[in-house]
Amino acid sequence: MYVLAHRGYSGKAPENTMAAFELALEAGADGLELDVHITKDGEVVVIHDDTIDRTTNGSGRVEDYTYAELAEFDAGSWFGAEFKGERLPTLSQVCELIKGTDKIFNVELKAGANFQALTEKVSEIIKAYDLVPNTIISSFNHYALAYSKQVNPNLRTAILYTAALYAPWEYVKMIGADALHPKHVTVVPFIVEEAHKHGLMVNPYTVDEPHDIERMLKAGVDSVITNQVTRVKEFIK
Repeated sequence: MYVLAHRGYSGKAPENTMAAFELALEAGADGLELDVHITKDGEVVVIHDDTIDRTTNGSGRVEDYTYAELAEFDAGSWFGAEFKGERLPTLSQVCELIKGTDKIFNVELKAGANFQALTEKVSEIIKAYDLVPNTIISSFNHYALAYSKQVNPNLRTAILYTAALYAPWEYVKMIGADALHPKHVTVVPFIVEEAHKHGLMVNPYTVDEPHDIERMLKAGVDSVITNQVTRVKEFIK
């Protein structure tokens, strides 16, 4: 079972920062999960929310700033004084960190109605860093996933969902997805078994507590997306 660091090692560092990604790799994570938005000037920036209020000392919507403007904000102090000066990274900066490795790279598209530009830009960046074989593109916007397959059929995609889906292996055929990324509470062994029969990976989120880690192991999932990298690594030794 692979361990994917949710927004980096976000249990130990401010989420979606280079500090969190570097700590995740140092802790032995098998891969990174992160979220991306597109800026006013078309840069792909790594941040979960569509506003910068929660995770920086600024305020406002990501799409209303250029990347140069976003890079002026402190994205670390909210988590701890030792992270003062952390900035919102670009997708390219994280790609630079993991290029040439075998780490799994899960990029979640935070895509609204105008998802095409973000999807195209992400595909372009992933290809430029030769990370297509490592990458899984996920999203709650399944239109964006279908479009991602049109842009680059070689990029694996995964549907994110929070409530139980009936026969998700049938649903994903419509959009050509390769994996299920369900909220962990929806995962039962039957779902995993059937997904595997249909050639799909199952990578649930966000699995932090020991009883949930054990349940995912017993269910036979392929990976877990977690904030607690070391805890999961030690549990599955």
